[in-house]
Amino acid sequence: MNRFHNGRRRMKWIGLSGIVLVWASVAVAALPPQYQNMKDLDVMMDYIKKHPEVAATVTSIDLETYTVYYGQGCKAVFGRKETTKPKGFVGPADPLEFKKQSCSER
Repeated sequence: MNRFHNGRRRMKWIGLSGIVLVWASVAVAALPPQYQNMKDLDVMMDYIKKHPEVAATVTSIDLETYTVYYGQGCKAVFGRKETTKPKGFVGPADPLEFKKQSCSER
């Protein structure tokens, strides 16, 4: 009886472990677009808040090109931080980071 009971307990533990592993793999799935856009927008808004000259003259934010336009022809460009991932990895996009700023010549 004791052996049988230990065997059932072991099977329950294996089953529970499997469920946890499946749940963990779902947890690293790609974010739906609206949540990814909000994360990206937060990064760009943090940049704007830290740079008063940008905040005072911002004209638009483009989420397709990850660009903040401000002033007279100026822009701050963002891009994905490149990180090494295992082959076949499916998960959230790399974080957005500031890449460069430029102003067109007048």
